[in-house]
Amino acid sequence: MSGTSRHLRALAGCVVAALAGLLLIGTGLHLSGAGWHIARCLSGAESPFDAAVLPVGYPGVGTIPSLPETAVTQIRAVPGVADAVPVQGGEVGLVGFGTLVPLEAVAVDLALLSSSGVEGDVPRSASEAVLDRRTADQLHLEVGETIMVHGNGADRAFEITGVTESRGNPAYDVRGTLGVLPMSAADLVGSLETEVVHVRADGDVDPGELRNRLQATLGGEYDVLTHAEMLSTGDVTTETLPPVLGVVGSLLVVGAALTAYMGRQTTTTTSLLMATTVLSVTATAAVIVASAGVEISTPTILAVAGTTALAALAAMALRPKIVSHIG
Repeated sequence: MSGTSRHLRALAGCVVAALAGLLLIGTGLHLSGAGWHIARCLSGAESPFDAAVLPVGYPGVGTIPSLPETAVTQIRAVPGVADAVPVQGGEVGLVGFGTLVPLEAVAVDLALLSSSGVEGDVPRSASEAVLDRRTADQLHLEVGETIMVHGNGADRAFEITGVTESRGNPAYDVRGTLGVLPMSAADLVGSLETEVVHVRADGDVDPGELRNRLQATLGGEYDVLTHAEMLSTGDVTTETLPPVLGVVGSLLVVGAALTAYMGRQTTTTTSLLMATTVLSVTATAAVIVASAGVEISTPTILAVAGTTALAALAAMALRPKIVSHIG
């Protein structure tokens, strides 16, 4: 086998390994929800809320627990709370799938919905609604379709104008979520109950610190979670699989870069693989953090990317000496 043939085979192997690694990392980003966090950080957008206050026992299988009317007043009195927005709704059912598919109809806050991400449009009329991504995927429903919802003793038709980007947390979202305007929610449910209160922190208060303050003040009748904890999967398989995919993917990319680095590949090829290594390590760190239910921040992303980039640049600058010393 000629030297040129071996060179090309090695290059092809490096490229295939790097692409396979990036595919695994991309899958981990998707499953963990880290991609949403990264997009939010890079765009400068804020989390739609910092913490959520739920009644103990939420979500409940037979009925959805609700918060007392005094809860919002109590929450707003906690130091560090900038705002508290109650999420009101109740139980309804989706008609046309053999049996009623249980849904939670909520009166959507348009600002919250827009900031949390939605494919399509937010509801603008009484006959429009948004659906959560998991329910839409499971029932093969798409934007533009019409669904029939049973609630308060009657059936009502809604056009799906949007699908929320977040798949939610199965531990807290045992039902699908139907987001409608407040007047439609009242018609569907009858008496709206406060199921969750979304809380925004003052600018100098960390979400974790806010959660601790709320929990200490409200006591054991309430559960308090940060936004990141609300989005974390709550399922062992889906908590562990994304980090595993990310780590294996990064190992493939790093292995491809090292092979090119120590081999006789061109400087351009090696540099591209080293740059890909920076991206893969940063993405894998985001997958691990998101899977653990920790809020991803822009400084964290920049710190990981910067450290890895400096290491890659140093390795490229020292490449001739290292290669000559080893070989």
